[in-house]
Amino acid sequence: MGRKPLKTLLLVAMLLFLPCSLMATQEGQRLIPFKGVDLAGQPFDLQQTIGNKPIMLIFWASWCPTCKTEVPKINQLVAKFRDRGMDFVAVNVGYNDSVERAQAFAQKTGMNYPAFFDGSGVVSEQYQLLGVPTIIIADKHGVIRFRNFSAPDISEANFALLTAD
Repeated sequence: MGRKPLKTLLLVAMLLFLPCSLMATQEGQRLIPFKGVDLAGQPFDLQQTIGNKPIMLIFWASWCPTCKTEVPKINQLVAKFRDRGMDFVAVNVGYNDSVERAQAFAQKTGMNYPAFFDGSGVVSEQYQLLGVPTIIIADKHGVIRFRNFSAPDISEANFALLTAD
C-alpha cells in the first residue's frame, strides 16, 4: 500500500473514531440539542428553543460549593431576562450525584429555572466540560457567545446582541 492511500485511511479512521465530544461546544459554534425529563418530571427538548431565543446552560453538581453560590446570581438573571425571552436550563452532570440529591439541591438553593439530570454523562461529554459550574450562553440563533465557570453580568447591550436578528 502506498503512502497516499495509507494517509487517507488513517484520516478516515481518525474521523470515525474521534469522540463525539468534538462536536460544537466552544464560542462561535452551535449548541448541541438534547432532550429528556427535567427534575420536576416535565419533558424537555432543547431543540425547541434553539433558533428562537437566547439560552443559558448551567452545568452543575449538588456536591459543588461554587455551584451553590452561583444559583442566586443566575436567579437574578432569570428575573431580569426570562420574561424578555431568554431560556435558562440547568444540567446536573450526574457524576457522583443522584436525582434525589439534585432535586434537594435545587429546592434548598431556590433554583428557579428548570434542571435536567444527565445521569448518562452524554450531554456533559458533548459539551466538553472541564469542571462545574460551567455556564454557556447562546444567542437566539443557537450560536455560543459565552463559556466560563461563573455567571456573567449581562448588560443591556449584551442582551441586545443575544436577541439580534
